[in-house]
Amino acid sequence: MTVQMPSTADLQKFREAGYWVAPVIFQPNELETLRQAFRQIYNGHLDHRDWPFVPPVTSQSKDGIRTALFCAYVNRTIEAAVKNPVLSEIAARLLGVEEVRYWQDQSIWKPGSADLTTAGNVGFHQDYAYWQDSSTVNMVSANIALQDVPAERGCLRVFPGSQKLGLLTDLEGDFFNTDLAGLREGFQKKLGKTDIPIELKAGQVSFHHSLLVHGSGPNTTGEDRLVLAPAYMPNGTYYREEGQPPCPHSDFLGEGRSHGTPFEGVHFPIV
Repeated sequence: MTVQMPSTADLQKFREAGYWVAPVIFQPNELETLRQAFRQIYNGHLDHRDWPFVPPVTSQSKDGIRTALFCAYVNRTIEAAVKNPVLSEIAARLLGVEEVRYWQDQSIWKPGSADLTTAGNVGFHQDYAYWQDSSTVNMVSANIALQDVPAERGCLRVFPGSQKLGLLTDLEGDFFNTDLAGLREGFQKKLGKTDIPIELKAGQVSFHHSLLVHGSGPNTTGEDRLVLAPAYMPNGTYYREEGQPPCPHSDFLGEGRSHGTPFEGVHFPIV
């Protein structure tokens, strides 16, 4: 299946709004395989047990959200998905570079809930707030919908154009803060606008800049919401020693890392 690359107008929209929604990229059989990979990850079944990598970083919020980082290191299906050439080509075009490298991936499992207030909320935040060891903010995250994600299923919500303000160190964004309304109020005052939903069909992918303020609301349906979110950086990105708080990516560079050490090699392949 041929997927149309972002047009000049699409690239301009990404620069202005900080996000772009691609058409369907992943087909039903691919999505089912990815859903099976999610189950394997969370059941502790790892493909690459002999790889010199740490297991995925997993955590669970009080409302049942489950997340895992670096799943591509331990699951071949997810590895293939994050290295998908269509994704990487779109990422490179959105960032305006010739080549991109894999930065990380995150699997997010948001169960359905009858709690209409906070269950399943992902707090408004900027990705780069967690990635300050990177020498550049010119990074992009993709969100691959493994099933239809309408608003009531807890879809991604973004503050368009918020990436233009840079890193908002004066606001307490927090991925695991379920008080979405409280966070929204703070960002609304700062940005002078409110958030909007990004609803996706199964197999669609949205892309957003590392400084775009985003989060998601509760999943009030009876079915789980599964999203695979790989992130990409330009080739040539390096370790920024003064970046705080430290992010786990720099651990893959080893104890001998210093300011200027490039993020490259088997942990950060060109895709």
